[in-house]
Amino acid sequence: MKLLFLGCSWTWGDELQNREKQRYSSIIGGKLNADVVNLADCGYSNHAIARIFLDQDLEQYDYIFAQLTHTSRAEFFDKNGITSNIKNKRLREKFDKMYLQEKAKLKYYEKNKFKNKMWHKVMVDKKRFMETGNKLDGREWWEIYYEEIYHDKFGDSEEMLIYNLIRNKLTLLNKKHLISSINPKCKMPVDLLLNNPKYPRAKGNHPNSIGHIMIASDIMKLL
Repeated sequence: MKLLFLGCSWTWGDELQNREKQRYSSIIGGKLNADVVNLADCGYSNHAIARIFLDQDLEQYDYIFAQLTHTSRAEFFDKNGITSNIKNKRLREKFDKMYLQEKAKLKYYEKNKFKNKMWHKVMVDKKRFMETGNKLDGREWWEIYYEEIYHDKFGDSEEMLIYNLIRNKLTLLNKKHLISSINPKCKMPVDLLLNNPKYPRAKGNHPNSIGHIMIASDIMKLL
């Protein structure tokens, strides 16, 4: 049996001491005696999750677990790598160092020829992802976007589109699947809402090791 997990930092296992063993995807894989492929990453937007989902050979998986995230997140593509779009030297050096470290650690990046470096994450609640150095009238472009252009209606619409894309495609393929979300205001009929106060959290608000055990248990009940 082979399982595919998609999502953001919650599925990736942020703040866990031993992420590879403690995250809920590994716990579920152990219970089902299955091979696990976890393609989640910190800061992924719903667009990123859908993009990676569509890039997979889904026929090889027996069960697909897709976790939706906060609707305000975004990403943009730069064929030369994200650092060419960052004008701030300090930030450019920081991102270069971060991605080189990730490349050395994660087989997923190596298998995909490090193409994820071309996709730049944008999170309105994380200042380091807003400061690209691309400015308009002296202000960061992304600050202007979220203050004057972005509306929650757009985020809700994108969430609806991506939820239905994933659900309908997997249904047509006759693939067993489960869709969850960490968006507390998610309007889609997901199978499990993960942003639930019953799951214990670490300092950065991600589920701790007990939280992942509880999430795995709740998912197993739905299989």
